[in-house]
Amino acid sequence: MERRTRTIAALGATAVALTTMLVLSGCSPFGGDDSVPAPTRTAAAGPDGGGSRTASPAPTPTATPTLTPGSVAAETDVVSKSGETSLHVRIVQRADGLFDAELSDYRTTNPQPIALQFRHRPAEYADGYDTVVRSQVQWSGTSAPAKAPLDDAGRTPDYLSSAVLVPMPNEDGSESDDRPWVGSVLAIGALDWRLPNPYPDLRVTVGKARPGAYGWVKDTDGTPTSYGVSHGDELTTVSKRFDVTPAQLRWLNPYLETRGAEEWLLEGTTLNLDPAKR
Repeated sequence: MERRTRTIAALGATAVALTTMLVLSGCSPFGGDDSVPAPTRTAAAGPDGGGSRTASPAPTPTATPTLTPGSVAAETDVVSKSGETSLHVRIVQRADGLFDAELSDYRTTNPQPIALQFRHRPAEYADGYDTVVRSQVQWSGTSAPAKAPLDDAGRTPDYLSSAVLVPMPNEDGSESDDRPWVGSVLAIGALDWRLPNPYPDLRVTVGKARPGAYGWVKDTDGTPTSYGVSHGDELTTVSKRFDVTPAQLRWLNPYLETRGAEEWLLEGTTLNLDPAKR
């Protein structure tokens, strides 16, 4: 009996050693050449800090230009209703994957402090202030700057529909009584982008609610259109619920904001799920 016990113990030790060697070499002890997957996350913590989490850092993708550097991604004339104020705008691809707006031919019969803004939705004359403009650049007089970086618009800025000119307050911050139109859109140019769609076959499907993705889903005729962020939702889990990647969810929502390394979503916000309504 003693000899049998020693034999079993020896065999057990040998098996443990063999398994250890296989794991360290990246092979599976269960057959085949597949490597043993490394754990990528631990139990989720709440957005208020309860529990613990060690999130694996996501690899940073290399910045690849969408077009050849120097290519024009969009071009428009920003013109007032009367035609007395106008500006030519070209949006050009940079080598780092971002874009610059090149400005030329600024003309006006009423020099005043004015700003060029890029807006998400189609603009109308006399529209008021927009709280989510991108890459605003301001000047006075009859000369516009030659260039305005669009760094804050990201690498796929084709969600921006309009370039507009908006009269601004005086340099001392006052609004002159003889310019009641300050803050209202004076001139408009529609942006017709030449950027290829990075996700032409993107389809959003709805999975079951789960910890980290407990929000509500709105659909139109069975097609998911938006998602209401719940308390404790985070980017990776919400993306998995809809069978998309975090990068695709960010593309669908250019103004998406997250908190912390865990990328908690802001409770109460609404996410777009429809590529056509980006």
